[in-house]
Amino acid sequence: METEKQIKIITRADLDENNFYKHSDSLECEEGIEIEAGLSTVKFKQKLISKKYIWAKAGSGIKAGEGIKAGEGIKAGWGIE
Repeated sequence: METEKQIKIITRADLDENNFYKHSDSLECEEGIEIEAGLSTVKFKQKLISKKYIWAKAGSGIKAGEGIKAGEGIKAGWGIE
């Protein structure tokens, strides 16, 4: 039996006025990370790490001060820094 897919979805509500992830300096998780479309560059002060994948949908990109890692791959509509 297949279990429900585990995904962390980042939305506009998760970002501060400067587009930084506002819940912590880093985001590290076991599940896949998806960034909603149209958020421009989503910023992390330190790290963004997923054991599965990271997907920034169209009109969104990723910037992390200390690095970005994903076990199965990274995709970004506007780029990765």
